Amino acid sequence: MSKAPVNHATVIHGVRWNLVTTVLRRIISLALLIALASWLSQSDFGVFRTYSLILAIASIFAVIGLDSNLITSQRHTELNAFSFAQIGSGLGLLFSLLLSLSSVWLARLYQSAELGMLLKCTSLFVLVEVMRKLFRSMAQSRLKFKELALAETWNVVFYCLTSFSVIYFYRQVWVYVVAYFLGNLVETVYLYMCLKPFHSLQLRRIFSLKWFGYSLELISRNRSFLTTVSVIRLLNTYAGNAPILFLGTLVSTALMGQYFFATQLIGVPVLMFTMAVGQVFYPVFAQIGRENTIQSIQSYTRLTLSLGIPMLLVYCFGLGYFVPILFGGKWDAAIPLLFFLIPFFGSSMLNDPISGIPFICRKPHLELIWNIISLVVRVFALYAGIKYGFTIAVLLFSICSAVMSLLFYFMSLRLLHTKLLPALASLSQWGAGIALLSIALLYVSTLPYALMYIALCFAIYLFAVYIFAKPVYTDVRRILK
Repeated sequence: MSKAPVNHATVIHGVRWNLVTTVLRRIISLALLIALASWLSQSDFGVFRTYSLILAIASIFAVIGLDSNLITSQRHTELNAFSFAQIGSGLGLLFSLLLSLSSVWLARLYQSAELGMLLKCTSLFVLVEVMRKLFRSMAQSRLKFKELALAETWNVVFYCLTSFSVIYFYRQVWVYVVAYFLGNLVETVYLYMCLKPFHSLQLRRIFSLKWFGYSLELISRNRSFLTTVSVIRLLNTYAGNAPILFLGTLVSTALMGQYFFATQLIGVPVLMFTMAVGQVFYPVFAQIGRENTIQSIQSYTRLTLSLGIPMLLVYCFGLGYFVPILFGGKWDAAIPLLFFLIPFFGSSMLNDPISGIPFICRKPHLELIWNIISLVVRVFALYAGIKYGFTIAVLLFSICSAVMSLLFYFMSLRLLHTKLLPALASLSQWGAGIALLSIALLYVSTLPYALMYIALCFAIYLFAVYIFAKPVYTDVRRILK
């Protein structure tokens, strides 16, 4: 079964749907975060984030890259989906059991008995994550971006309403964990109902030894690709979350909670970009030509550098004023982290949506090398920085991550045979504008009525973009029309 041809309009349509629903989801999630930050402790936040990352790593082992194979492969789509379902569900059950058995050791490693209890009692959520990834991959491979966006929206609405309803009365982190992953189950069921899965995904075939042989043959044929993808994801997940997974073994869960709180707050505008665009770019890039791919990347890069990162700056300066008002000093220690994480999240806005380029070009070994280097650099930054304090460790981690993200961005362009000099010139030009805006915001933030001056600075910046960078507004109109 072959896939239908797509073009640049498909990207715009998918981004539009995902952007609208992502804005809605992030607003709802932000409201829940504000409530949870008042109801739960910093240690509770740290436990939740550590738990969710451990489950994410377990699901990577269970999926073994079969989702990327389903999205990028141009042939045998039905067999790819079946193999994902059969092998993924079996490995999901296996790693659920292993996670439950290792819960005591993990509790000691991360200095939290509550974490161990959660892992022991809810490890079957690994299977939920595997099935969710299966149907998400099917939706992406079929370019069903509208259905995917609606499924994610129902997920967020369910777990937020459940959390609002229950946590106010039972202020325990396990309630948040259960609500969050039940939301993922709702998303999975919705996609199953919308996508009308292949005939091969019958329960009797899932348990068939004959079809199990077909699955093993497919895995053997794609062994190198699947192994490389899985290793890359493990390295990338650990490197990107090293402040939790590495420093979590050295410092208290309360500090992990502060870091998670800061990343959740700053992630509101970032995820509006990366989630809305990334899950569209990956499957579409896998099916369109080089010229259309470059055109889409250029448009997104302009939007990110001209609007995305400046919005992130203004947002962080605003948070510096509102966090003490909303939480009365409870989370003041997290405010420096917001500013220190700007290089990390700003560069991820540029890098994350095109992170699948090496996979699509069938050269994942290049990303593997990059991820190994990135992991070593980031962990070393944390190890060196923690000697001077937790916030310094996070700052060094953020700066090193930004450098590595920029290197990956240029590597991806090179794989597409794009000239790097014009891209470097454009990046330098916008970087200078971002630096000037940062200096202006830093200065006016010390003045009386700082919020008014911050808004004025941003308005002047937007006017300058309108005057000197007309293509930016052309890109915006193309998405919104």
